[in-house]
Amino acid sequence: MDSSGENIKNVQVVNEEDPICHMKTAGSLKDTAVYKAKVYGFCSSYCKDEFKKNPESYAQK
Repeated sequence: MDSSGENIKNVQVVNEEDPICHMKTAGSLKDTAVYKAKVYGFCSSYCKDEFKKNPESYAQK
């Protein structure tokens, strides 16, 4: 995780928006998680933690 508070660059994620808060991840990618070999991007570690509690309900089909 990037603890400097800066956006993560040059990371390909499968989602264009944060599955938790629906913020666009392209301009504000701060954290990522891997689920079923796909990298998901999040605007914050909070949203990543929420995703990890129940990833199946948020994962792209």
